[in-house]
Amino acid sequence: MHTIRRTAVRSGILGAALLMAAGLAAPSASAEAGYLAACTSQVGTRQAYNDWPVPAVDLARGSRGDCVRALQWALIRTNFVDSADVMTFIDGDFGPKTEAAVLRFQSRYPRETGGPDGIVGIKTWGYLLPAAEG
Repeated sequence: MHTIRRTAVRSGILGAALLMAAGLAAPSASAEAGYLAACTSQVGTRQAYNDWPVPAVDLARGSRGDCVRALQWALIRTNFVDSADVMTFIDGDFGPKTEAAVLRFQSRYPRETGGPDGIVGIKTWGYLLPAAEG
């Protein structure tokens, strides 16, 4: 599990480095903390398989709000958002671009996330958030 987490963390660090190299700023950790805090204050938390506290909500296309913003931030930090979409990606709407980024993440880590289904449940949250924290 530690090797898997280190790989995910490296992906997040690499993603942020690529954004910076392209002249784009990755969202700050304080922005994520705000999105995630707002989300968990609304829905609470649950423990993922790795004991990571994650939002107690599953997200899918059509979801909206602070939890979607936290998800979108994490997807940017782990470099699963197309560079052309980064500047407008965090909008709180789980639409087609967010779904595509989730599917890319789940396809890259199928064993850890339960496979690509486009639903951000406890497994996907539990692997995505630690990777994004990097």
